[in-house]
Amino acid sequence: MRPVNLFIANAGGTLDALVDATNEAFQAAVTPAQQLLGVEGVDVLVIDAPDDAIPEWGVGGYTYGPHAILVALDPAQTVDSHHIERTLVHEFHHTMRWRGQGCGGSLGQMLVSEGMAQLFEEEVLGEAPFFSRVSITDDEIAAARAVLYEPEFNQKKWFFGADGITFSFGYTYGYRLCKTYADVTGKPASELIGVPSREVLELGIQEKYGFW
Repeated sequence: MRPVNLFIANAGGTLDALVDATNEAFQAAVTPAQQLLGVEGVDVLVIDAPDDAIPEWGVGGYTYGPHAILVALDPAQTVDSHHIERTLVHEFHHTMRWRGQGCGGSLGQMLVSEGMAQLFEEEVLGEAPFFSRVSITDDEIAAARAVLYEPEFNQKKWFFGADGITFSFGYTYGYRLCKTYADVTGKPASELIGVPSREVLELGIQEKYGFW
């Protein structure tokens, strides 16, 4: 099994106050990720990047394929190690899904990828993140369903509040679809790494939860 490595880019010392919290969060996140997902062969790079952090947390994350995670921190905020841990749990799920079904390619595929990662947060930490439960409308859901399988989609629109779509719509709708699938099949996110996106989407749309 290949290692999971943590690198804190701190030559300038701007993350000095967050080094201990980052190490603590990494250890807390990597253990369940290895036990439940078999995570291995991943490099985690932590950087000072306030513009890429979730404002409410001072932490942001991005997964670059199956082997690399970037964690962005805002040292100007009081960052809770729990939010770093949560971010890592989420991104570790992405690394493993990248090794099979993938996390992009269409709006539907990304909805499932993000929904499953949030479900894994819930499985490990007891609750889904705040952006899994924003208020979204039936009209927005209908608009998303109309373009689920198109190969080109505007990520900023569906996930970050552009063009009149609610901020975090994609995270909330993806979570609802995946939660429906998990409830119907009786399986946790850790056992759904390889499930095809279309299967999740079609079941979620059929069931009542797909229309939340």
